Amino acid sequence: MAKTLLDYNAQVVTPITNGVNIPVPISPAGIEIASTSVFIDPADPASFPNKVELKATIGFDIDLDSPNILVRIWRAGTEIFYALAEFDNLVSDIDDAVISLHFVDANAPAGTQIYQLIVENQDDNSAAFVVGPIVFSAMAIGG
Repeated sequence: MAKTLLDYNAQVVTPITNGVNIPVPISPAGIEIASTSVFIDPADPASFPNKVELKATIGFDIDLDSPNILVRIWRAGTEIFYALAEFDNLVSDIDDAVISLHFVDANAPAGTQIYQLIVENQDDNSAAFVVGPIVFSAMAIGG
């Protein structure tokens, strides 16, 4: 069965390292570093079933100790994805890192769906900054 591209959107906050300098807050605080959206047309029969492919690339600068960065994706104020990125710069001498994420949101509701990319540090004895690149994209596919 053929698939239909329903919508695509991306936010490129910065395509380069050192394009921003955003402190990663300590949990339970989090900070939105990017958002994107797609439109699922309720009148289009190709919209159901659907999948929204979400991809993110995030660059970090590790300043102190070994942060555990929780990356979350929210849709309409509800968490739909999370992953923990653990950095150990005491053992491996990591000072900078780039991570990439890929998640599929199956059967997203009709209408405009807004996705938020959020980061927080779960280790209060460490420090990390989002420095870029920051790229967050959503591709809605129907059928």
